Amino acid sequence: MSIKELSSTYCFRDPLRPIKNNHDIVFCPSDGIIVDFTTVTSSQDCIFGKYGNISLKEISYGMIPEGAYDVVSIFLTFYDVHIIRMPINGVAKRLKLPPYFVENRPMLSLEKDIMNSKFSSIRKELISCFAYNERVLYLINDPSKDRNMFMVLTADYDIDTILPFTSQIQALKQNQRLASIRYGSMVTCVVPKQWNCKFVCKENIHIEAGIDALFMYE
Repeated sequence: MSIKELSSTYCFRDPLRPIKNNHDIVFCPSDGIIVDFTTVTSSQDCIFGKYGNISLKEISYGMIPEGAYDVVSIFLTFYDVHIIRMPINGVAKRLKLPPYFVENRPMLSLEKDIMNSKFSSIRKELISCFAYNERVLYLINDPSKDRNMFMVLTADYDIDTILPFTSQIQALKQNQRLASIRYGSMVTCVVPKQWNCKFVCKENIHIEAGIDALFMYE
């Protein structure tokens, strides 16, 4: 099968998923592998993701307010569904951020480990790739809570790669389709500590958007 055919088969597919709705759960917004979970006490603290070690302030271009957060980095491989879904009920506001520069690094060994289900063999330092990465920040407001949840979508190219399915500001139900990221990419989920959520996944496991729980309210 050619690269073009693989792209159509894997990256651009949009399988039917049940629209689950559970107010006690923050669902996974994307398919992929959880490569990092970090609790930060400040937006100046570093997390790990596609950019290597970076602060929330840097990854969001200063758009994530100061505070304590639980942060999950989800790596979408070439073989994953690239549809991003709403993790909770709420109003999603989309902000396009400037592309971010990272060092070019080969991805072949990482993709091979993923295909062979050797998630524990994944080396985080191999995740960074390509030169300029398009970024989109989603602010998700639940009217019943004081602070917003955030999601940073990162693509492997600098333009026209992250395709929204919604208007710039729109009320959406849990697990509705939010956007698509073409090719390998990263979703960074940022949940305020004030929400009193318990992280119910583990690093180096594969999750599916709208199917698996990421957090549960305590």
